[in-house]
Amino acid sequence: MILAEKEIYERNMYDERPYYRKKESYKPNYKKKTKPQKKGRYIVFLAIIALLSVFLLARFSAITVRQYRLEKIKAEVKNINSQNERLKVEVANLKSVARIEDIAKNKLNMIEPENVQIVYLNNN
Repeated sequence: MILAEKEIYERNMYDERPYYRKKESYKPNYKKKTKPQKKGRYIVFLAIIALLSVFLLARFSAITVRQYRLEKIKAEVKNINSQNERLKVEVANLKSVARIEDIAKNKLNMIEPENVQIVYLNNN
């Protein structure tokens, strides 16, 4: 406080006129309007952020769709592999000698040849 008074006194000494405080006039507390340039910058900035957000959401959506398709294809491959194994077992059962012999004897009424009916050939 003393320092402020001393400063005021020294100022008055050099100015040679008394130091008076100006009476502040009443100013309503209105917000300053932003300049049109600043508004334009804000709008452009917000538009860029909105576009980036839309782009990111589109990418995440595309990734999710591809993951869904990948899982669906993996399930289909698993199903086809199990079906393939089942068909291999079925082919092995159909090729079995015991089954073919049973069909020949029972359904086709075939009999085994006697020794007299067998002819051996020489390859000479």
